[in-house]
Amino acid sequence: MPLRYASILVIGLLCAAGAAADTPAAPGTLTLSEKSARRFPQPVRVGDLIGRRVLEPVPAQPVLGRVAAIVRNPQGRIDVVVRFGGLLGLGSRPIAVPVEAVALLGEHVAVLDFTPDQLNAFPSASADGGTALPADERIRVGLTKPFH
Repeated sequence: MPLRYASILVIGLLCAAGAAADTPAAPGTLTLSEKSARRFPQPVRVGDLIGRRVLEPVPAQPVLGRVAAIVRNPQGRIDVVVRFGGLLGLGSRPIAVPVEAVALLGEHVAVLDFTPDQLNAFPSASADGGTALPADERIRVGLTKPFH
């Protein structure tokens, strides 16, 4: 009889330890890569992303700009170049947003990890800021659900 109770206790402790390991990390402690992995990245053709509207992740979903290019930056990471700001495209400027900070929302791209104020502080992307990826190359972009 005592062996049976000891087995139950060991199984209970193992289950509790497993549950603690599966506990999500605090929201502010995840890196962009960890957040991106939780969005179920899907393969997408680069050419299919060019020109898509980029949305702000709030219920009204205002358009922040359009995808102008997908580039590999000098550090080897992939950036989404967004024509940001301006009015109807006039006065906008290109900024490079890490691909891990965006996700697909239907036919749109949503910036999830930066606010418009943070994006406004991004430096303008320069021509030597990376190498444009060919339209037929596939990259992985996460998915997101509607914000409302």
